Amino acid sequence: MQLTQKRGVALATAALSVGGLFAVGAAPGAAAAPARTQSAVQSQAVQSSAVRSADVNAAARCRWPNVCFYRGNSFKAAYKDRGYQSLGPRARTANHVINSRRDDGARIYLQRLNGTGRHWECARPNRSYTIKSGWRPYAINIRNSPSCR
Repeated sequence: MQLTQKRGVALATAALSVGGLFAVGAAPGAAAAPARTQSAVQSQAVQSSAVRSADVNAAARCRWPNVCFYRGNSFKAAYKDRGYQSLGPRARTANHVINSRRDDGARIYLQRLNGTGRHWECARPNRSYTIKSGWRPYAINIRNSPSCR
């Protein structure tokens, strides 16, 4: 098995082990760490998904100190200022988030497409995330803590 295939299997396994609204993967060049989310909401309607190889290519284009938003492999927006910010219209269409920051977590605020629920997930440093179907981001809060506290 090639190194790229092993990495893809590891990312897919990590994504399936997370119970929240994000599917998690390590950003390229980042040390692998156990996946964990702040999710208190777990719905049977939320489907698990794996990180796609196209998203790994997108991660290579998200430069430090940004938190980048992608729709598939298309760049939508990047945020680097600490604090709460509402996302612009392009970032709100994203289904993939990459936190290229070295030691700052980013709370990604999500809303169900049907408008019935809101929730936030912690995008830890040097990791990429796929937002599960049925949810869309609406705000970001870059924190001075890797665990988004």
